[in-house]
Amino acid sequence: MKKLLLFAIMFLFASLAMAQATFSPSVMEITCPAEINYDFGDVSLDIPFNVSGVPGAFWLVINTHGKADEITGIRNGFLGWHYVTHIDTTVYVSGRYQRELGDVKIVWDGTNSDGEKVAEDTYSYYIWGYDDKSSPQLVTNYVEMANKVDAPHNVMVTHDEQGMVRVNPMIFGNRFFNKADDTIAWKRFGTAYKWVIGSNPEDLNNLETTWMPFYVDAAFATMYQYGQPVLDLQDNNIYYHVSRFDPGNARTLMKWEFIPGGDAEQDMEYMGWDTDSEWEGYATAGQHSERNPFFTNPDGSEPYMYLTHPTTHIYDFEHNPLTCINKDEGEIVFRIQMHEMYYPDDNNERGEINNCPETVQTRGGNLVLLGSWMGCLQEMVDTTNLFENQYDEDYVRWQNANGDYFMDKFCWEDTETPWSCLGGFAHMQQSTGCALDQNMFSAFFRATHGTTALTVVTQDGTAIADMSFYGLDYSGRAAYNSTLLDCGSQYDGFYTPQNLADPEAIPSIWYLTFDSAGGMIIPGEVQPGVEEKAQGAYSIEQNAPNPFNPTTTIGFTLAEAGDVNIDVYNVAGQKVDTLVNDFMESGSHSVVWDASGFSAGVYFYTIKSGDFSRTMKMTLLK
Repeated sequence: MKKLLLFAIMFLFASLAMAQATFSPSVMEITCPAEINYDFGDVSLDIPFNVSGVPGAFWLVINTHGKADEITGIRNGFLGWHYVTHIDTTVYVSGRYQRELGDVKIVWDGTNSDGEKVAEDTYSYYIWGYDDKSSPQLVTNYVEMANKVDAPHNVMVTHDEQGMVRVNPMIFGNRFFNKADDTIAWKRFGTAYKWVIGSNPEDLNNLETTWMPFYVDAAFATMYQYGQPVLDLQDNNIYYHVSRFDPGNARTLMKWEFIPGGDAEQDMEYMGWDTDSEWEGYATAGQHSERNPFFTNPDGSEPYMYLTHPTTHIYDFEHNPLTCINKDEGEIVFRIQMHEMYYPDDNNERGEINNCPETVQTRGGNLVLLGSWMGCLQEMVDTTNLFENQYDEDYVRWQNANGDYFMDKFCWEDTETPWSCLGGFAHMQQSTGCALDQNMFSAFFRATHGTTALTVVTQDGTAIADMSFYGLDYSGRAAYNSTLLDCGSQYDGFYTPQNLADPEAIPSIWYLTFDSAGGMIIPGEVQPGVEEKAQGAYSIEQNAPNPFNPTTTIGFTLAEAGDVNIDVYNVAGQKVDTLVNDFMESGSHSVVWDASGFSAGVYFYTIKSGDFSRTMKMTLLK
């Protein structure tokens, strides 16, 4: 009897523990000096950094700094794979280094990737790393990233309705039609859902759903299909998604109110069905041909959404559009044809001519990352001028195409169509999902390439390396539509599906950690001590507070009177603000930067006076 009682108590405690179990990952954190001095002689430079949380594999990246205006229209590399203009460019990428927890370093010999000594100047440096040894952790068993190669059907919601970073970010999405099951309520065709990250992965009660009655049942998908939804970040009860009516060859952007546990309510006055001739032939584009909306700013501070047009690679005319919509007014702000994605002379086996941008990601500031499933061209664009003039053609900032053997299409010697940019599946590396971290490293998630899960590229599109997720085999196209979180939460990391080659696999999302950090490399000897500064040397202080939102103070000391410039740059090296441009007397000064109108992320401030120049890093939170 006592044994039975003891067993009952143990079972009760085990049940309670299971009910209360939460997803609580171990997170990698990299910290680096904001500034390192280097005399650019024959001596190598130690780049120190600290690793906490989780050890892993690390790379060192060196970029130019403040040279964006000087870098114009540079195309280089085999087959001209790399193009960069109006942003700082990468001069060096190290090999892979394994590092444990604690204070560690990577040594740089002062050369570029070609082994040549770089010029004495100010450079940005970054350490990028990820956990390559731990098994992935389960995030949820009730949400999938997407259906195999199809467009993503969920987004990571990082900010709340006040524009603040969520303590627990949220996954928001809808059920893909050929993963729907009308016999199970939460899998029903037309279901939208919310999942708070950190919840018990095994508890279905943590999945919040609403059903869109417009989509009657899964059989209805032969006529109506829908794309990835986005949540209105200023009102989390409102969301939008694109719907496609195949027989009538029509599209629209729908607006819905999320009713937890009930039927969603559609705004019947929001936009209308678009049967413009530009959609001609769209009905044959395949099951994943919806446009995918994405907010221009992850904090929802602007009312604009970008939409891409997947699978237009099958068209027999040029069609590679990018559309921007004002979600408040339901009107198109601009729609451009990206001519650089048109490949009329490509020698692919299927006769395709369009690169077809499929996924779009931003971190604000109008820098937009575009990924393609069927094409070789991945690129970053700046849409700033397009809001004023949609015919402006100077919007590309970097491109990565065939020629560097990373994400390349048909680069094997035995392929029938060598170096094709477009076309079929044989001998073809594929990547659909893409994402940006706070330091503007881009991750392109991969498939049909053995165990490779992703390729990470630098701020100018230069590839760092192909990487694998420990314990996951992606030869079955599973890494498609993985994504990342990097918002300063305790859940920052990669979010990836299991191997979707298994048709019986349970929809699920898994987690692995990564991080990036960096600072400045400054010409000169070790900086003077406190006593020397007090005697009248030039100096600049770390902004305070840091991180900050929305204001921070920058203190500095001038050894002598003179003209002073203090400029603020984003991670792409573009000047975004000028804080001081004036004559100032010697002595101590301070200036306040109000970043209310800027997106969260990493920025640099540079002070110049006479021969003195110094750059520091700061982080804006929202």
